[in-house]
Amino acid sequence: MAAYLNRTISLVTGQTGPNDDDDRNSSSTDTVDKSLNRLNSSLQPSGSTTTANLMSETRLYQSNDKSPLQIFVRAKKKINDIYGEIEEYVHETTTFINGKITLLEIVVSPFNFGFPYAALHSEAEIVDKAERELFESYVYKVAAIREVLQRDHMKVAFFGRTSNGKSSVINAMLREKILPSGIGHTTNCFCQVEGSNGGEAYLMKEGSDEKLNVVNIKQLANALCQEKLCESSLVRIFWPRERCSLLRDDVVFVDSPGVDVSANLDDWIDNHCLNADVFVLVLNAESTMTRAEKQFFHTVSQKLSKPNIFILNNRWDASANEPECQESVKSQHTERCIDFLTKELKVSNEKEAAERVFFVSARETLQARIEEAKGNPPHMGAIAEGFQMRYFEFQDFERKFEECISQSAVKTKFQQHSSRGRSVSGDMRSMLDNIYERITIFRNLKQDQKNLLTERIQGTETQMMQVTREMKMKIHNMVEEVEEKVSKALNEEIWRLGVLIDEFNMPFHPERLVLNIYKKELNAHVESGLGSNLRARLSMALAMNVESAQTEMTDRMHALVPNEQLLATSTKMVIRTQPFEMLYSLNCQNLCADFQEDLEFKFSWGITAMIARFTGKVRERSKKNQPALVNRQSSIGHSVVTPASTPVETTPVCLMPGNGVAGITPEQLSLISRFAITSIGSQGTVGGLVVAGIMLKTIGWRVLVGVGALYGCIYLYERLSWTNSAKERTFKGQYVRHATKKLKMIVDLTSANCSHQVQQELSSTFARLCRTVDTATTDMNEELKTLEGQLTVLEANQKQLKLLRNKANYIQNELDIFEHNYISPQ
Repeated sequence: MAAYLNRTISLVTGQTGPNDDDDRNSSSTDTVDKSLNRLNSSLQPSGSTTTANLMSETRLYQSNDKSPLQIFVRAKKKINDIYGEIEEYVHETTTFINGKITLLEIVVSPFNFGFPYAALHSEAEIVDKAERELFESYVYKVAAIREVLQRDHMKVAFFGRTSNGKSSVINAMLREKILPSGIGHTTNCFCQVEGSNGGEAYLMKEGSDEKLNVVNIKQLANALCQEKLCESSLVRIFWPRERCSLLRDDVVFVDSPGVDVSANLDDWIDNHCLNADVFVLVLNAESTMTRAEKQFFHTVSQKLSKPNIFILNNRWDASANEPECQESVKSQHTERCIDFLTKELKVSNEKEAAERVFFVSARETLQARIEEAKGNPPHMGAIAEGFQMRYFEFQDFERKFEECISQSAVKTKFQQHSSRGRSVSGDMRSMLDNIYERITIFRNLKQDQKNLLTERIQGTETQMMQVTREMKMKIHNMVEEVEEKVSKALNEEIWRLGVLIDEFNMPFHPERLVLNIYKKELNAHVESGLGSNLRARLSMALAMNVESAQTEMTDRMHALVPNEQLLATSTKMVIRTQPFEMLYSLNCQNLCADFQEDLEFKFSWGITAMIARFTGKVRERSKKNQPALVNRQSSIGHSVVTPASTPVETTPVCLMPGNGVAGITPEQLSLISRFAITSIGSQGTVGGLVVAGIMLKTIGWRVLVGVGALYGCIYLYERLSWTNSAKERTFKGQYVRHATKKLKMIVDLTSANCSHQVQQELSSTFARLCRTVDTATTDMNEELKTLEGQLTVLEANQKQLKLLRNKANYIQNELDIFEHNYISPQ
């Protein structure tokens, strides 16, 4: 009874131990007297009015902002504010490292030029990849901690046998009938009650985001019983924070099935208990503690280091029926509970254990608080005598529970976060110190680099002008030499065109469709053959000359840029994967597209053919002999005219003897011949008959028949000899004459094209080399222009690094203050 009075006095006076405020301690004596008077009045049967006043004052206490739970709320807000500053600091530092510091690597590394500290530039970066990744990892690490902090809350888990009243205890603490309760096994899975920011009450089953409405206890029970849930599954119930002060202060309640319904206790602990700050063992005061209850908490103590355990002997209202045994039963239960906490679990000493064992009636307390919410006196919810003592006992439990869970949650939830924040800021400050030293080294090197760049730029520009003049002259001479060689070789190949065409062996047929294919293949053969012959005669020598010229250019230009990195880049640009090859574009398909063959049979001794042959030979002979005749006539006054030099008359020549035939004079015969030729040339049938009649009458039929038979035999021989082979020979002869004429027209164009290819190859090579040198020169000029600016940037970076280091010190101080105010006093 004395322990109970002490707890009650502590409850009413609001004393929380040695850490309470001084003003509260100074008035403790008066408050104790008032509490005792209040308690004596409440024990009288007729003291209903006094009891109502006491309950009213208790309600005021419950809404007091100085509740121990506010320590956790304030600590959570403070650590969240500190981590907000840490997150901002980490983002600022990481952005600075990945932005400006990375620029310094680019600036100091492109050109070394044999600088004695080149190894430092190439091997030691200001911030290497591993450091950047480490800085970036802090961003994700701090973000993860902040996310955990947002979810951190005070968690209390209730365990006990089936029907011991675990759900009723939670409902009484929440001052509302939220969880299902009643006779028998009503809770068949874990139920977690937590506050929701909105005014809506709903529940969510494990593995589902669907919100199920919860209006009253019946609907909640039906929602849980629609399907058979596993004992270890979790149903989360979200209840409006404004309807319960405990939920508003971030307390989460976890209700459990009876420890006697399942032997799989390890899964329960692993899934729902590892982050619990307080455990409440709800016993049935009408019986003693069972082995199942003890075994569960033995398992908890093995997995958690000294868990905070409260023991509620529920249904103590039943003791009113046996008042003579009340004190002895209470002493027995208390002794066993203390022994269980101190000797078996070894989680507390006897004094602490005595203050964590309570005798309550959860159902009675819930009814009293429901009546109180209606505006009625709390004692209207009493079930049996001694309601006031049991009601005060429950309030005392709540007070001790709030103190314990607040202290435990602050220490377990925030001490580790504080240590991790201190580690993050300390590590980043150490890394920033190292970066500051490296920046100082690079700053000292940049001035020497500037002088070297100035000398290099001046020497490169002077040598570049001289090399350019020499290479232009070399390219010009080489182009003229190529043009001359190609023209000479192509003329020689045209002169041998007949031999190339004779090598073409495709079957010949005069049919138009086949003949078109034959001409196409012949054009391809001529183009391929001429190209192959030209490449065999010219390509090797030309390729060697071009390669030699390119090598000379490359060597001369690379001498201007001694930097190894730029040298490797320029070499990669200049070297060809294949040697230079000349392309001879003859395009015989288009060139000989207008070739029209004449494969019609022509009798070689026909009148038209003889006249054409004779006139052609005369013309050719006249052209050849005309200059000789002029010279001969000028040197010799008279000369014997040879048959070859006799002028060709335009009139037909009489082929008959001079004495005539059958009395016909030579004049008549000449007239007949002229008329016959005219008639035959006009291809008129009547004319032919007339000529035949005149000749028959003139020379006689025997001579005419003999000459005609001989003439016919010759015609027949030639006609029978006009085979595909003869046609092919005629076709090829015609093609040779046509192609020779056409190819001679493009000799100059082809040679100019080849020389242009050489010029383009050498010019493009030289242009690429010039671009390489120009790029290097441009980079050096840009580097020279930015060196002074970079020195300014380095100074600014050093100032920023100092500022970041100071911020790290500030965060360290904030964490020290937080630990002093919230963790160390606990």
